[in-house]
Parts: sequence; C-alpha cells; structure tokens
Amino acid sequence: MVSVGLRTAFNEHLFGEPEQDANTALTELDKGRLRSVRIGEQCEAIVRFPRLFEKYPFPILINSALLKLAEVFRTGTNFPRLCVLRVCQQSEKHLDKILNVDEFVKRIFTVIHSNDPIARSLALRTLGSMAIIISDRKSVHHSIRDSLDSHDAVELEAAIYAASKFAAQSRTFSVNMCSKIAEMIQGLATPVNIKLKLIPILQYMHHDAHTAAMVRRLCAQLLPSYPAQNFVCVTLHTLTLLASETLVEIPQQLLLLLEYLCDSRRGVQAQVLSDLKILAVKGAHLWTTSNVDGLIDLLLDQPHLELQRRTLDVLVTLAMAEAANYTKLHLIWNQCCYSCDRSVAAKAVQLLVQLVVISSKQDSVSSSVPDLSQDAALAVESLILGLCLAGKTEERELKIALTSAVQLSRVAGPEISATIIDCLTRLLLQSSGSTLVLLCQALAAIGDTQPSAIVPALVDIMSMLKKLTVQSDQELLAIPLLCVLMFQTHASHCWSQQASEVVHEAIFMVDLWVAFRIARSATRYGHHSIAHKILDRLLGHISTEHLYFWIQGLRDFTLAESHLSCSTGPPDAAAVSLMERLVLASKLYLQGLSSLKAATSPTRVLQFQAEFGRLRVEFLSACSQLVQACRTLQTAPPPAIAHAVAAATRDELQRCGRITHQLRKSVVVLRQVAEALSKLGQSAFDADQESLTNLQLQKQMALILAQTVESTCLRASQQGVMTVEDDLPMINKTVQADHVAVRSMATRCAEAVDLVRRFRDGNPDLKLINHLNVGCILDCLKLLIETPLCFPRFMFQTLQTTSIKLAVSPQPRVAGEAITTTIGSQLAVKVEGIVQVTSSPRYIGRRVRAVQVTIQSNPANPTIGSDGKPIESSTSMNKTVEPHNDYFSAQFLLTFAAAGLHQVFVETALLDTFDALWNAGPKAQLSVKTFEESGSSKTTSSSSCAASRATATATSSRS
Repeated sequence: MVSVGLRTAFNEHLFGEPEQDANTALTELDKGRLRSVRIGEQCEAIVRFPRLFEKYPFPILINSALLKLAEVFRTGTNFPRLCVLRVCQQSEKHLDKILNVDEFVKRIFTVIHSNDPIARSLALRTLGSMAIIISDRKSVHHSIRDSLDSHDAVELEAAIYAASKFAAQSRTFSVNMCSKIAEMIQGLATPVNIKLKLIPILQYMHHDAHTAAMVRRLCAQLLPSYPAQNFVCVTLHTLTLLASETLVEIPQQLLLLLEYLCDSRRGVQAQVLSDLKILAVKGAHLWTTSNVDGLIDLLLDQPHLELQRRTLDVLVTLAMAEAANYTKLHLIWNQCCYSCDRSVAAKAVQLLVQLVVISSKQDSVSSSVPDLSQDAALAVESLILGLCLAGKTEERELKIALTSAVQLSRVAGPEISATIIDCLTRLLLQSSGSTLVLLCQALAAIGDTQPSAIVPALVDIMSMLKKLTVQSDQELLAIPLLCVLMFQTHASHCWSQQASEVVHEAIFMVDLWVAFRIARSATRYGHHSIAHKILDRLLGHISTEHLYFWIQGLRDFTLAESHLSCSTGPPDAAAVSLMERLVLASKLYLQGLSSLKAATSPTRVLQFQAEFGRLRVEFLSACSQLVQACRTLQTAPPPAIAHAVAAATRDELQRCGRITHQLRKSVVVLRQVAEALSKLGQSAFDADQESLTNLQLQKQMALILAQTVESTCLRASQQGVMTVEDDLPMINKTVQADHVAVRSMATRCAEAVDLVRRFRDGNPDLKLINHLNVGCILDCLKLLIETPLCFPRFMFQTLQTTSIKLAVSPQPRVAGEAITTTIGSQLAVKVEGIVQVTSSPRYIGRRVRAVQVTIQSNPANPTIGSDGKPIESSTSMNKTVEPHNDYFSAQFLLTFAAAGLHQVFVETALLDTFDALWNAGPKAQLSVKTFEESGSSKTTSSSSCAASRATATATSSRS
C-alpha cells in the first residue's frame, strides 16, 4: 500500500465519514469545528483527532494537528482541555513525530501558572502523557516537584500521575525525585491514600544501583511499619517490579515473597503468588531448587483451592522455562492431579505433562526429571473423563486438559498415544455441543502430525459423522472438524466406498459456509476431487460477483489437480496419458487465473493466489516440455551428421541429436520456475511457516526434475551424486512435526531422489542419452506430478497483515509534472513510512525489525559517449532503518551529472527479527528533470516531448 505525499493517500474510510485527503480533513476540523464558539462542536472535533492520526500517521500532519490542539488547550476552558488530554493519551505512539516540540510544550506549559487548580491538574497530566518526548525538561521537573507540595487533592494526584510517567522515562528525574518521594512516604502529614499512590512510583527507580538499593531499604522499612493488607500488597508488588528490572535483586525478592506467602491473609497470599509468577517469567533461571521446594511445601499445606491453583500456575510457568528442578513431584501428583477441584487438577496435569515434555528433550541418562509419561497419561485420561462426563461443562479446564493430551501424545510413545486417542474417541461418541467441538479439535491436532495414530479410530469417526444432525451451532462446528479427521487419515491412503459416501452425505447436509470450510480443508490435505464437488455446488448460490469468480477460480484449480492425481482424480484419470493430463491441467489453471483476475477488488487483492496459480502453470508447462523432449528420442533419431557435429562442437551429447538441446532447455525453464517460487516465498512476509514450507517443497520438486535430467542425461556418471540430496534431508527434518500434507510432499520428493539414485547406481556406465535415461526421467516426473499438491493456508487465510504506508518528498506542485533541479546540485529525497501490523489473537507471527530503503536514479535517455556507447550515469543507494513506534524515515542526496529527465525509483524491503530479507515492501517513483544553470534554452523541443512522454508514463505507473 503506497502513498506518495499525503494527498488521496489511502482508500480507508473513517466510520461514517467521506473519503478525503489528510490536508482537507485537517482543514475541515480546524475551520469547521475546532474554532467553533460552541464547546460541544469544539470537543467533537477534538475527539476525532486520534482516528485522523491512525489514518494519516505522518509527522507533517501530526505536528500541525497537535499544535492546533495545544493552542486550544492554552486558550480554551477545562472541558476542551480534558478532551485534548485524552487525545494525547490515546496518541502516545505518535507524539515523537512532533517537529516543533518546544512550541508544543510552551503552549501546554503556560496553563501550569493558572490560578485554577483544575487547569493546573490538566496541564500536569498532559505533560505527563508527553513524558516520552520531554523526559529531561528541567522546568517540567520543577513544576511536578512543586505540585507535589500542593494542598489541593486534585492537583496532588495529577502531580503523582506526572511523576510516575516521568520516572518511567527519565533517569535524571527518578534519581532527583527519589528522596522527595521517600520523604513524603515517611512523612506523618501525608495522607494514607496518597502514600499508597506514591509507593508505585518507586518501581521506576532502577536506573542506577545506588538508587535501587535505597528504594529497597525504604520499602523494607515500610513493610513492618505499615502492616495493613493494602500497604503490604502495594509495597511487595513495587519491590517485585523493581527486582524484575534490576535482576540482581530477584533471589532476595524471592525469599521475601516466600516469607510473606505464610501470611494468613488471603489477599496478601494472592498478591505474593501473582508477584512470584512475574519473577518466574522474568528470571526463571534465578530460581533455586530450595525456592521451588519451598513453594511446593506451601502448596501442599495450603487448604484454599484458589491459592493452590495460583501456586500451580507459578510452577507451570517455571516448567515452561525449563529452568528449575523438581524433587517432590510425587507429592504433587498424589495430592493435586486428582483434586476434587477441577481447576487445581487441570493445572497439576498441565505441570506434569510439561515435565514430560522437558524429559523428552533431555538425554535419558542425564535427565533430572524421572519418566512420568505413564503417570501423566493416567492423570490426563482421568481428568478428561471427569470433565466430559460431568453435568456442567467447564470449558477452560477442558481446554487445558485436551491441550496437555495433545502435547503428551506427541512426545510419548505410540502406546500412550493410542490410549489417549482411544479415550478421546470413546468420549466423542457420547458428547455433544461445545464438548464435542473441543474433542474434535484435539483429535484433529493429533492427526495433523500423527495421522497414522488416528486410523484405528476411523470407524468411530465415520459413525459419528454419519449420525450427527445439524441441531445447534456447536454441532454445526463439529462437522467440518470430523471431515478434517477423515482427510488426515486418508492423506496417504485410498478412499474406501463407505468413507467416501459418509463425507459426501455430510457435505450436502451442512450450510454453504460450512461447506466452503470443508472444501478449504480438503484442498489443504490434497483431496481436490471432494473440494471440486463442493465448490461446484457453491457456484449456484453466490450473490456477489467478486465472490463468484473467486469460487470459480478455486473450482478450476481443484479440477486441474484432481486430473493430475490418479489416486484422487476421476475414475478414468489413470487411463489418460501423462501428457494429456498436463495439458488439461494447464488449461484449467489458465481458466482459474482469469477468474481470479475478475475476483480481484480494491479491498481484496489476490496477488499471492494469482502468482501461486501462475507458477503452477509454468511448472506444468515445463513438465509438458520435458515429456515432449523425452518423446523425441523415439520420434526424432539423431541425423547422420550427428557424429560430425559432436566432433566439431566437442560435445559428445550432440551425437544424441535434437533431444540434447530440448533437455537443456527444459532444465533452464525448471530452474527459472524454482527461482520464481523462491521469490514468491520472499515476498510473502505475512505467510505462516507451513505455507512457506509448501512453497519450498514446490521449489524442491522443480529442482529435483532439473537435477534428474542433468545427472542422468546431461552429465557423465563420474561427476558425482545429485547435489539436491544435501538439501532434501534438511527439509525433511523441518517438516517432521509439521502439517501432514506438507510431510507427504516431502516424502514424495525423497522417493524421487531415491529413484534417481538407484538408477544411477544400477547403470554406472551410461554416458549417452537412451531409453533407459529417458525412462528414469519420466518415472521421476510421474511420481512428482501425481503427488497431490496441498494448497497452502496463506491462499485462504492471513493470520497477520503487514502494510507499509510510504510517503516520498519532495513532490511536484502539480501531479504528473517532474521535479526540476540543476546539474551538479544535490536533491534531498526523504522517504517516510509507517509499518502497520494486525494479527489474529494468540498468533505470534513475524515482526519487522528494520526496513531497507533502496533508491535508484536512471536517466530516461542515456547520454551517448564519443565511442558510441551509453555513458553509465545511474545512481543506486540503500539504507537500513529501524522503525520507532512503527515510524521510519531515511534521507538521500542524489546528484545528477547529465541534463534531461531522470526516473527515481524507491523500493522497500523488510528485515525480520532473524535478519531475513523479505521483498514485501511497497515501491514509489519520481520524475526529476535537470537542466544547466544558464537556463533551459539548450533543451530542444524534441527532448521536451520525450520528457513529457516519460513523465506521463511514470505517473501512470505510479498511480
């Protein structure tokens, strides 16, 4: 998403507001309402600014808008000031884009000298919300210190708020204010409620060791001096947050918290356990065995069930960090895993399973955790049975138990996995509603990585799918999950007549949206014939045009794949020759691409889907070309002059005739397809790892075919083994625990490599092309082509969306014209951008660590030198910048050595947290016209026409 300048930048509509550019929107807010004499209209304009900032988050607009708001704050009444305060609090990440910070602070700071304590309070809170950009302003520090001595309660609370904000940002302020805060806390004149609000400020006094030690001593003195529950809870929490920042104080804080855990007050115990969890997250490696054992002893002696659950939650957090040793596990297992309280039992089971996971990662000899897999399996099974057979479903505890069951089935042996699956299957036949959905999700999670383990339960799954009726929304959600289980178990097996009939009955029993979900799952597991039947049914029930073409394109894609695969295709697919199937599939893919182009809309750009289909067409075309090349061995034998040609060219393979050139051409095309698939993967920044692995395996298929042709026909046998063998085992390791369909594609790749290897080992003396070589190529090709292509998840779902709004300056005053400059002068080009990331809950995707900005200048008409060759006058520069609060900027100085029109291209690429480069950023383009300082008289009319045409072309491409 690219915006050049700020005018008509983005096609995003504010709710209930017409589309307009940033300057127009700001002008309307300023003239129409912000300057209104009516307070209601003025405040209405103020509260609309945060949405304006989200839509146009560039410094030039934010600086202008916040200066206007600061002026309203200076001259307005208290209610508009309160609205401005809320805008500053909601727009904290945009505050550092203010260019005139001094002027902005000056207008706000003026109100601090007002006689109205409410106005002073609003000014203090506004300054506190701006602490991120004015953290070291001495005048503001002085005003906060003075306001802490105020006798007005509202002003005093505002000063405490501002002090907390500045202490979090400024080392100078926190060090200087430490003594003042300590004096107020210890002073007898300070009210108790004010002391409770002052103590949390001390958590930010961690900028140097001396101040942190002084704060810790102060809080240690407060604990016995103020034994009330609220004082103890606030002080302990402050010390915990302070220790989590300094880290060196964590062991001492752990001892203090464990001491107060013996307090008889439940409120103090709950606060202590909450603080222990914070320390478990921040410094699990600093917990000693004695700390863990002390916590377990207190757990076993604790009669209150809620506190037991909180204690187990801390132990689970430590276990996930793999940083503590447990020597009293049998006590937890005996007392907590079979507790009468389901929440306590769920947490205990989660802890036990997490320890089994840790034990599976360690060596059985050196592991500090005994083998608990059998005990964990019994505890998990008992808990799931109790939760599912209870009268009232406890979904939170059931989710924990089922998640533990999935984890245990992945790390334990096949016997334990079979026991867990048998338990879940038996409960599946007796459950309904939300419990049925959760059980199906657990079985699908197991089948996604262990489909063979689900096979024994296939009969029960089919019977459940058969008798399930659509009577509630929950059961409606269970049908696609049961179909997913069917797809998983048949990922590497042929469909039986009974299984096919059960799935077809379920397909026509559900509504259209659920049917589409089933079709989507079928394509992801390679069952394209089932998906085609569903999509063909959906076509007659679609009202919108774009959605109709989207479904039609998917239908053509699935029909093409079903023709390629004999196992899942039409009954007569095996009788059709390989060449005919390739041609038919290519034709259907081209039809689907045409439908996808018609389905594209401004709100849904199907770029990845179209490129995915296009590369599939290229791969199938390359395979068709390879099959035709192999057939020429029979239809076009080498001519009589083949030996003479081979001797003249010193190429022995020319003796084989025309097939040599065609095979070499096929290798080039296959490698180009592999390179294109690699570029597609590099451009899919938002794709999940499974989708990227899918693209990597498709690239591997193309490389295997190219390498097969080279190693069997175009190279001598003495040149070594296939280089792809070194890459394939690495891919196999990465997909061992991945999607079952992805793993099946990797298995077929390995089988193809083994096929070629066996052929080479069995025929070491073959150096020329004959029917044996060609037969090996065709066998490898058929094996890869008939592998069901599983569509990646990114083709249907985007778990996160990363967009960059780009602004390039300078811009011409009139759209379509070129920027003018003189030869020898330097043109300053500033590139600004906003990185916006939206993701689904609980999904941790890639994050943008830095943005690589590349700028390149090319002359529209290259200058010809005296030797008749064009003079190289292009300029290319790049810079890597890290976004700050999602905003980044880079500046370049361009020098133009020749007069005429120049095209300036700006490209952006993303760097993730692992420093991997992704070509997923937007692009922009500028036209620059240079002339000599004496004037433009030397420019001829023909060059002006050419420049105008080039500018028009650049403008059209940019728009």
